[in-house]
Amino acid sequence: MTEYSLIIVPALYAVSDEALERLNAYVKQGGHAVYTFKSGFADETVKVRTTVQPGIISEACGIGYSLFVTPHEVRLKSGYAAVSAENNSVETWMELITPTTAEVLLRYDHPHWGEYAAVTRNCYGQGSATYIGCMTSREMADSILKAVVQEAGLWGADQELAFPLIVKTGINPQNQTVRYYLNYSDTPQSLVYPHGPVIELQSEREIAPKEELELAPWGVAILLEH
Repeated sequence: MTEYSLIIVPALYAVSDEALERLNAYVKQGGHAVYTFKSGFADETVKVRTTVQPGIISEACGIGYSLFVTPHEVRLKSGYAAVSAENNSVETWMELITPTTAEVLLRYDHPHWGEYAAVTRNCYGQGSATYIGCMTSREMADSILKAVVQEAGLWGADQELAFPLIVKTGINPQNQTVRYYLNYSDTPQSLVYPHGPVIELQSEREIAPKEELELAPWGVAILLEH
């Protein structure tokens, strides 16, 4: 795992002790991990762990919880991650988290559950673990993940793009950077190309920095730096 700067672990409900211990070691050695609710809840045979949740990853996450509830008219106390009022809501699931060593990033804005954490971040060894204990809006999740990606040193111009635009990058045998811009939708999409001069390999057209790039529905542009 050490070759990854960041690992995102979404709702990893059933998983072996060994895998979770490897994730703890990954964070301790300098990695950045993001967990969502329900992670680490049961073992690989779907037997619920009887320890304080989230079980083994509590060590790296610096948290514990014994209760989870179905939210009703629950919001998050903003400040760490600012989103509009209509996008600040909790749906479907929420865990009532008590931090042990973790920093609280967001709490529940609720008369009974306001003492509990909703999103936390814990420094563990040389790395950090962020735990998202509830179902947030997409906008709130984007804001939280952006901060983690920046902390991991992975944020760049391509990360400013959002679905349905997907970017993949690789290095060819000639040590040249190749970027793939994909349109995962049935409508045309456009973007302003943020890098240096390239050739679009399918059309053999030169693309200059800051030039607008058009992608057809379900289209792809393959750009070779030179």
